[in-house]
Amino acid sequence: MSDRIDNGMDPRPEQSAGDEAQRAGAIMVPGTPALKPLPLWQAVAWCVAAGACAGVSPIIAPLFVGFGYAILAGNGGVREQVIACAALVLSAAGSAFALRLAGVEDAVFACIVGMVGSHLYLRNKLTPGISCMSVALLSALFLAVSEGIARLAGTTLAGQFSAIMDVYLGSLDSLPIESRMLIAQMRTIVDAIWPSAFVMIAFAGFVLSIVGARLGSRRLAADTVARAPFDQFDLPLWMVACLIASIVAIAAAQALPAYADTLLMVGGTLLMSLRLAFATQGYAVLSWFRHTRGWYGLIGLIITVIAFYLEFNMFVLTIVGVLDIWTNFRHLTRGVRVTIQDPTDRS
Repeated sequence: MSDRIDNGMDPRPEQSAGDEAQRAGAIMVPGTPALKPLPLWQAVAWCVAAGACAGVSPIIAPLFVGFGYAILAGNGGVREQVIACAALVLSAAGSAFALRLAGVEDAVFACIVGMVGSHLYLRNKLTPGISCMSVALLSALFLAVSEGIARLAGTTLAGQFSAIMDVYLGSLDSLPIESRMLIAQMRTIVDAIWPSAFVMIAFAGFVLSIVGARLGSRRLAADTVARAPFDQFDLPLWMVACLIASIVAIAAAQALPAYADTLLMVGGTLLMSLRLAFATQGYAVLSWFRHTRGWYGLIGLIITVIAFYLEFNMFVLTIVGVLDIWTNFRHLTRGVRVTIQDPTDRS
């Protein structure tokens, strides 16, 4: 593993990623045959429909946005990219404004996440380092815009969140005193990590956009880029430095009471955000282990469900991801280019 943002990639032909994965023992099967490309007007219509979906449900919209952007801008140039962006953003804003089912800023943000993830996937730029930085920047953008809107309304995000928690705690007066004390203690933790909710939203949208781009790329006759399987996902070393920094910030909050709230928020938010990254690496290790053992079908599904259950309760995948950085469970030849790919795609 390297401390470079691209995990120490070396200049080499794109096919080398697939070759390296095959030499490492990954199971490779022929890719899915490409479908017939859509005409321009149908691709634009897909983008308009995807943007309208963002105005209804921003949570799942990046999946459709990633697909629409891929089929329109995947094989095109700047002109097609501009058309895709305009069709997606304008239809999203119009749908949100007309239907009032989602905020305009939420709908537009869903389109931005979908376009960023799809564009990086199509250009084969989804190294683990770039992916993490993309999610971080998208989260910061969403947080900044939401904070700006809250301030225009005469409040802040922290104030809104605190008011919601006050109402929730007020509804628990009937609980035993011990339960209310425990919830009050948990609120201190939640108050420190609430910005991580924006990271989770950006992360989920980013993953959905990659899935959508993968589906859309089947419509691209020229999409012959060789991508490494998800088994080879390997975080760069600077992620470990971020993990250490988050722990130091939390520890420093005890020594610096005057800055305790700020340090806890920064350290706690960073730590919760890094959990997503390390859990992804842990799942990559699990995926590699299942394929190495040949555990497919129902057995593989059961193992995956159990692993996710243990992650939600005991952070198992996160711990495996952190340990993999030093132990290298998969015996990766670190320092080569690795890009994210849909786990079901072994091409």
